Amino acid sequence: MSITLDGPAVPGSLRRINRLAILRLLRQMGPISIPALAKAKNISRPTVAKLVDELERDGLAMAVGSTQPAASGGKPAVLYQFNAAGVRCGAIFLRVDSAQFAVMDGNGRALALVERTLGPDTRPAPVIDVLIETFREMLATLALTPDQLIGIGVGVPGLASQQRGIVHLAPHMPEWIDVPLGEQLALALDTQVWVGNDSHVQALVERQFGLGRDGKEFITVQSGIGLSAGYFLRDALYRGYADTAGEIGHMTVQEDGPPCSCGNQGCWETLASTTALVESACRQPNGGYALPEWLAARCASMGSLASGSAPTPHEVASIAEAIFAAAQDGQPEAQELVRRHAYHFGVGVANIVNALNPGRIIIWGASTAGGALFLEEVRAVVRRRSMVRPREVCEIMFSQLGQNVGLLGAASLALTALFDGAITDSSSTSRA
Repeated sequence: MSITLDGPAVPGSLRRINRLAILRLLRQMGPISIPALAKAKNISRPTVAKLVDELERDGLAMAVGSTQPAASGGKPAVLYQFNAAGVRCGAIFLRVDSAQFAVMDGNGRALALVERTLGPDTRPAPVIDVLIETFREMLATLALTPDQLIGIGVGVPGLASQQRGIVHLAPHMPEWIDVPLGEQLALALDTQVWVGNDSHVQALVERQFGLGRDGKEFITVQSGIGLSAGYFLRDALYRGYADTAGEIGHMTVQEDGPPCSCGNQGCWETLASTTALVESACRQPNGGYALPEWLAARCASMGSLASGSAPTPHEVASIAEAIFAAAQDGQPEAQELVRRHAYHFGVGVANIVNALNPGRIIIWGASTAGGALFLEEVRAVVRRRSMVRPREVCEIMFSQLGQNVGLLGAASLALTALFDGAITDSSSTSRA
């Protein structure tokens, strides 16, 4: 793919800024005419016409019709829009026990989607090998080469520096400390790579495609084995001074609470994660684990539980899914477990409402399988535990982007780079 974002002007020039502004408008407002673009950005029509011609040549804009002739007999104007089908970006979403892969177009439509289980060894080297091998196989299946992508966005379950592409810490994966994931993937896959925290990419995708499109300030909250948040405030993703904002799973909610994998105790995650949900269902008085009778019938064979050992992350996900399904079916014990799980989750959400006063909180991840029972209990806890004014203006809802929302968020890293002009000349987009 040959895309020249900067044209002949130097980076940061007025011409480059105008080009990016027109590209964004084509996406947001298209189909739209050149006169309407010129009026919207207060740029001369000849300049806009040249920029649209360039974008059309680069495959980023397309003509899609024309306006109706004016009553005075004026010439119809050609209508243009962002050419989403002309863009290809890669996406990888890493979980603690699996990874998802996709190639998407400029509207987030998946051209291919693959999921791989990581296996028992989730240290950096074997996981990165799986990411590289699987992504190469997917490109081969699509008959695509890296130079046909604008780049690859990668979402990871931990602290990550997007500027440097480094995973500083993935608390649920062994030895993931200061791993240069972006550099390793870029070298192996021969394209530009952006790495972001899983909740950060979720916030980006809600702003581009989901419940954040209306411009209201919002916070996304991840549920599941790990809890984290993405803050979209003042029309921008807040990453924090070192790109680590959002690790709310490790805020203390019980001073003398259970020990956490981070080294603290009483973290929100120890009480409101799906790991805690499964422990509530399966932990025995002697410290071992076993499936209760009502739950055993819904779960496949659980090797570690059969021996009394703690469940693996993959087993936690499977057992939690079974608990949520049983609750939806009216199983009393399951419903009580989900209510208690939602209570602990709601306590943390109430803290967020009080601290940051968002207009909307969007919950995503495993616990959304709890459906209305989970969501209504969370809302009830927030009503009881947050201050009147901030709770009155805050909506709490589930993401509507489906099960692949994290993967779509990873793609949003690449798409955001496109619309922000962050595609480098050394990336695949500068090659014919």
